[in-house]
Amino acid sequence: MPDPSPPEIWTAGRITEADFLDACALHHAAFPKPGRTLDQVIAKKRPVWMDTAPSPDTAAADPPPVRYVVRDPGPDGTLRCIANAAGLVRTVQTPAGLMTVAGLFDVATHPDARGRGLGAVVVRRVFDAVDDGTYPFCLFATGAARPFYEKLGAAVVTNRIVNSHADADPQANPFTDDYVMRYPADTAGRTPWPEGLIDLRGPGF
Repeated sequence: MPDPSPPEIWTAGRITEADFLDACALHHAAFPKPGRTLDQVIAKKRPVWMDTAPSPDTAAADPPPVRYVVRDPGPDGTLRCIANAAGLVRTVQTPAGLMTVAGLFDVATHPDARGRGLGAVVVRRVFDAVDDGTYPFCLFATGAARPFYEKLGAAVVTNRIVNSHADADPQANPFTDDYVMRYPADTAGRTPWPEGLIDLRGPGF
């Protein structure tokens, strides 16, 4: 199969309804859950990707998230999303002060397109903002995909992580996956990863 075109870049609040629905269909196909419908996926993701008003529970002044998307023709010849990864920017509080980092979320590859390395292609686009020095780290959470990210140069972090902006429990970990990770693992010659409490200053992603 030929190599796909370079990933497209979609910015939250500036994408078409059709593209938004296509990304939701990819997520639904990649992560099926018993009883969960595509309409439920759409409803959950719409505030993040289609509503332009800033959320009151996140740190102010961070830019909108972007999505890196690979598309290929589907069975009917129509272009569809087959892989994507989303990146955001979050200013977190560390014991050493504020640190603005990249964030990674919504990584998905369509079941029909797995085994082609597309997940690594889109994730590396998010990591590019660290490699070029724009941000010192990329922070994210994962579960069974931990070995995939370790192969890409990420490492598990053991810091306690909270969200001081949460109404319900500001001392709880805002991430719901098993592992919180950072990229890069190797910080030789780079900004050191901070020790101690990390305040995400917004919900997990």
